[in-house]
Amino acid sequence: MKKKALLTGFAVIALGIIVTGVGMAYLQNPAGGADTVDIPLLPNIIGSSGLYVLDTPFPDVNDSYPVYRTIPPNTSTEEIRRIGNRFGVFGEIEAMPSNDKIRLVDTSKDPVAELAFYTNSGAFTYSIPGKLHPKFPDEEADLPSDKETRAIATNYLQERGLLSDDVYFERVSVRDRYGHVTPTSHTVYNLTKHVAFVQEIQGIRVYGAGVGLTINERGEVVSAGSSLRKFDPKPVRDVKIVTPEQAYQRLSSGDVMIQPLPEDYDSIVVTNISLGYWMETKTEPQNYIVPVYVFSCVATWDGKSEEVVRYVPAVDPSEVQDLT
Repeated sequence: MKKKALLTGFAVIALGIIVTGVGMAYLQNPAGGADTVDIPLLPNIIGSSGLYVLDTPFPDVNDSYPVYRTIPPNTSTEEIRRIGNRFGVFGEIEAMPSNDKIRLVDTSKDPVAELAFYTNSGAFTYSIPGKLHPKFPDEEADLPSDKETRAIATNYLQERGLLSDDVYFERVSVRDRYGHVTPTSHTVYNLTKHVAFVQEIQGIRVYGAGVGLTINERGEVVSAGSSLRKFDPKPVRDVKIVTPEQAYQRLSSGDVMIQPLPEDYDSIVVTNISLGYWMETKTEPQNYIVPVYVFSCVATWDGKSEEVVRYVPAVDPSEVQDLT
C-alpha cells in the first residue's frame, strides 16, 4: 500500500497543533546547524534534483543576518502562578517526571483546567482537557465562522497580553475531526477550530514556535498558549549564511533540520524558498536564534498531493562556534 490512509474503518481523531512539524523527529541544533560541507554552487535555474523538483527562482538574500541571544525563562513558582492567573487557573503545582514540564492544576473548576509550563523554553499551554478532545459526535459541530473564530481568538489573546507588536495572525484551521467509514458511507465531522499567530523578528518570520488557541462549537476557548521564547532584541552579531543554491543542494542531499518520517513520495516540488529564524521545540533548551532556509513544497504520490515544508540550516558551525 502506498502512502497515507486518512480514514480507515474505525473512528479517528486528528489532533491539531500550534507549531508545524509535530509528527517528525527533531534532529539538529539550529545554533550549530549541519556539518560544514564543501558544496558547489548550483546554477540559478528551475529543474530537478532527485526527489526534489525546483519550480521557483532562488530568492535574493543578504550575505549575513543577525543572531539573537535568548533570555533564560523564569521558572519560579511565582512566575508560573502569574501566568496561570491570566487564564484563571489556580491550584496545586506538579512537577512532571521529565523535569522539563510543570503543571498547575485547578481542580476547583468543573471541568478541571490546567496550565503546562515548559522550563527549558518558557513556553506554556492553558487547557481544559475535558473539552479539548470532544466525544464522538453524531452530527457536524456548529462551529463559528473563520472570521468569528479569528475575532474571538484575537480578543482573548490581547486581553491576556499574548499578542505583542511582532506577532501576526496566520490562519484559522480545523483542529479536531471525527471520521467514520462503513462499507456504504464516509462521514467526517469538524469538531474544533485552531487559530495560529506567528512572530517576526525585524520583518523575518520565526519558525518552530508561535501563539495559538483552540475554540469549540460554543465559541469557548478550550486551549491557548505560546511557544515563543524571550530574547534580547539587541543582536549578538551578524553571521554569514550559505547561499540559497547551497541550501537547495543540502535539501537534495537530505541535510534538513527536521527529518521526516519514512515517506513514499513520487516527487516533491519546491514552490517557494524563503529565509526565517528557527526556534527549537518547546521541550528543548536554546541559547541563540539563528537563520534557517524554508522550502515550501508540494509532495505527490499516486495522483494525490499535499503541502510539506522542509527546513535547512542557513549557518555553518564555523560561523557560530565562538558563541557560548
